[in-house]
Amino acid sequence: MPVPRTRRAARGAWGLGVLAAAMLLGASLPGNAAAAQRHPAPAARATAAHAPECIQPGSAWLDPRFYWRNVFGTRLGEGVIHESSSPNPFGGRIAPGSTFTFRWRPETTRNPVGAQYHVHRVNLASVMAVADVESVSGPGSLAGTTLSAQETPPQKLGDTVVRFRIRTGTEGRTASLSSADHSLTTRWLFTNINNLWENTGSISFTVASRASLGCDSSSVLG
Repeated sequence: MPVPRTRRAARGAWGLGVLAAAMLLGASLPGNAAAAQRHPAPAARATAAHAPECIQPGSAWLDPRFYWRNVFGTRLGEGVIHESSSPNPFGGRIAPGSTFTFRWRPETTRNPVGAQYHVHRVNLASVMAVADVESVSGPGSLAGTTLSAQETPPQKLGDTVVRFRIRTGTEGRTASLSSADHSLTTRWLFTNINNLWENTGSISFTVASRASLGCDSSSVLG
């Protein structure tokens, strides 16, 4: 009787298909759970990103001055690096999740005769160890932890603006910026000449918990 055998074969094939699908689903669940842990839900990320700002502003600032001179000690040219932050965490404290902008503008006030261009650099490694870069705008560019810009006389550079957000889990750490983090190379008559720094110094800020800064405990980042 071929009809009953055909029905039994169909039911058997259907049962095997259901079993195989269940096994595949069970095998995929651990991987999906791990992926969910690696990638927080969009709502959780948005909550962390938009937590209220929490900062105790400082008043520390650093505007390194530089110059060139010949073997007789005569100055050939000079300039200054204009730097500022808003709000300014340097000399103060800032909590994870908070943001600040760093403005950086090299300015050569007197160029050495024959100078073709200057390449200014600042190493932001210490700040980037506790903060993520959200955006960079202006004439400068960020490669790794080094922010750089080329100044070509008589061109004047505008501000390069870097927006930072303090990372979670960095409480108790300190970030610093010093004149030693800056460098300058000048192309002059087909050779490179180095500058000297007129003033030296260092500024820093500390990452602190929201509770220690007196912020609303209900907005602590998880």
